[in-house]
Amino acid sequence: MDKQAIYFASFGSVVLDEIRFPNQEPLTNILGGSGAYAKKFKYTTPLILTEEEKLHGTIVLSSKSFHYLASPADLKPRLLKLLTIRAQMGISHRPLTIWEPSPLTSNPDNFQACLDMAKLVDVFSPNHLELAATFGALYSSETQKSEIETLALKVLSSGVGPDGNGVVVIRAGENGCLVQSRDIGPKWLPPFYVAAMQEEQASGVVDPTGAGNAFLGAFSIGYLETGDVIEAAKYGSVAASFALEQVGMPRRSKEGQKELWNGASVRRRLDEYKARQKSTN
Repeated sequence: MDKQAIYFASFGSVVLDEIRFPNQEPLTNILGGSGAYAKKFKYTTPLILTEEEKLHGTIVLSSKSFHYLASPADLKPRLLKLLTIRAQMGISHRPLTIWEPSPLTSNPDNFQACLDMAKLVDVFSPNHLELAATFGALYSSETQKSEIETLALKVLSSGVGPDGNGVVVIRAGENGCLVQSRDIGPKWLPPFYVAAMQEEQASGVVDPTGAGNAFLGAFSIGYLETGDVIEAAKYGSVAASFALEQVGMPRRSKEGQKELWNGASVRRRLDEYKARQKSTN
């Protein structure tokens, strides 16, 4: 991979949280933090949106992939604006586009709009709760994987991607993720941390906030690197594991020329995850 190129850019959100625990001092300015029992929030500052026009003259405009956290109503004009600006700047290749539907707009009122917008992107990736909410279905801890597959297939039948060759990736918490496309039947990949594993591994899960975003960023890199959506989902599953291990961001360090996160090598963990999949298949 070209180290000078930009491979992933996100039109998502950056939120600094204050987290309050019983009988403890609150944690402040936590990037992506979340309460373990319940959460209630309000915005204390106006929302500042990253607009496509502001990428003019920056290397970010040439990114090989773009992630959108957006409502169906916002996605189409923003995506078209991005592609128009890229064309004006002489960037001819179409980037990989990933849409994570905004949770607040995942409801039956936006059902048809959601299906229409899925046709514009290469990857449609709600989590299982957002998928259910869009269809007006209810999920619980007893929900079967087959129910998630049924809803994902309905989206695929409507069409995903400009040429119909897009992929649906449903992030499903402790059930891992579902990858499905027109050419690939439903494929489930487990999370790196599986509840049934040894206690010391299960205890690695501290806070789920940010795991979905980490998954999609690494999925994009994995797909650009391998051209294989299943392999890409393995990248995503491993990246999500680092987001789970603490409240806030994982700790970055270096060991010689190697980059480490929470003291672990991402590539080594990816190899471990792949080896585990081979042994269980």
